[in-house]
Amino acid sequence: AIAVKEMLVNKYGFKETNIKLITDEEATKDNILKGFSDILTQAKEKDRVVVFYAGHGETYKLPSGGDMGYLIPVDGNLDNLYLSSIPMKSVYDIADMSYAKHILYLVDACYGGLTLSTTRGLKKDITPEYIKKMTRERGRQVITAGGKGEQVMEKAEWGHSAFTLNILRGLEDWTADTNLDGFITAEELGLFLKHRVTKDSDNQQTPISGRFTSHEGEFVFINNVNIEKQIINISTDSEKENVDNYKIYSLLTDSTVNDLKKEIE
Repeated sequence: AIAVKEMLVNKYGFKETNIKLITDEEATKDNILKGFSDILTQAKEKDRVVVFYAGHGETYKLPSGGDMGYLIPVDGNLDNLYLSSIPMKSVYDIADMSYAKHILYLVDACYGGLTLSTTRGLKKDITPEYIKKMTRERGRQVITAGGKGEQVMEKAEWGHSAFTLNILRGLEDWTADTNLDGFITAEELGLFLKHRVTKDSDNQQTPISGRFTSHEGEFVFINNVNIEKQIINISTDSEKENVDNYKIYSLLTDSTVNDLKKEIE
């Protein structure tokens, strides 16, 4: 959680004063729900919210045959999930009630009971106009570390779980920008994590991503430094190969980035 917080502040300009960090013995059910309540009451119509959770998840099998997912706080009791833990349905309800434009849940836990809209499938020809359209619309998205019956894998040499390790890799090193357009959408990050975490965990867990409302908006990560580096690299190659690539990336460094930042901010 601390590593993710530092990455969001240092790489993406999230204000430290806007971040609520709850760790270890403070991560009780009441404190976590209060954190969600703060989001609900404070986030405004143009705000973006990231919720990162690393901990235990549990699946409760319903008599109807379905499943319900729970987040287990430090004071949670597996023998009484309803009273002591946090149902993901309640987490989704909070997001639906919030005025924030974009909300992205990154959940480093495995559980069942997810009811999500499937992703559209990343297109290689995503244009700046497409990104602008998706950032204008509201969005409610979630990426989880795995599904029912899967275990979160951790290794001492990683210092993190496979899921968090690859969130940091993908966003800090910009490797989640798989189509090299200078932006990382939540959908793009989800596809990146699905591939990398499945591989690193030796197929023991596969992240799940999607939308839990009908809103089609996209959470977008923008890093101007990386865009400028890409321009330099591509302009050199374009002299030899493809001038059109340079023109496309040039557009991203001028009005498009500024317009997008205004749209998001």
